[in-house]
Amino acid sequence: MKLATSLLSTAVALAFTAFTSAVTANEVLFDNFGPGDTYSLDSGALLGYGGPTFGETHEAATSFIVSGGDFYLNTAEFAILHNWGPDLVYADILADDGDTPGSILDSTSASGVTSPFVWAEPMTATFSGTIVLEEGKKYWLALRSEQEDASLGWASSLSDWGERAWRVDGGPWNTYTSSGPPLDDQRSAFRITGTIVPAPGALALLGLAGLSATRRRRA
Repeated sequence: MKLATSLLSTAVALAFTAFTSAVTANEVLFDNFGPGDTYSLDSGALLGYGGPTFGETHEAATSFIVSGGDFYLNTAEFAILHNWGPDLVYADILADDGDTPGSILDSTSASGVTSPFVWAEPMTATFSGTIVLEEGKKYWLALRSEQEDASLGWASSLSDWGERAWRVDGGPWNTYTSSGPPLDDQRSAFRITGTIVPAPGALALLGLAGLSATRRRRA
């Protein structure tokens, strides 16, 4: 009897450990970087604020669709081409509004990764971890630069063509969908990560299993 109880307790403990490991893992929800996080060094979406050349605020956005379950949003990684000014980048995750960027769901920023005119590792922006991205829904990652003289580029992916958007001076979003080569109009390079949302009742079932083991020990 004691042996059976011990085995059951061990099985419950192992199941709980496996479950918690699965639900805390940081998973990739979207990734259009090339091998080794490569990206285009000569094209990208403009991120600019003022300055001697532009005099306007330029923002860019790219869409993605969640698959594999519902996820808590963790991070966004993106390729930045740094021309001049602060390399501070503001990142927003937006809902979709009829194939156009909609309301902002979460915001953060990232900086200090890139040097002017050199290749750099992807910049990582960490979000709150509380926003749930639902399976099958479309979302947008939007980037903008610091509010002073700055010129950055959100580098293009090497092989991802599709839906993107941009706007100037906070105006309405303009959307465009590129159909693929030979058009030199790839979407910007980025990666989205998150943590799977546990299925309803999963923790409760493990709790019941633990309670059952406790009762067996008392018996």
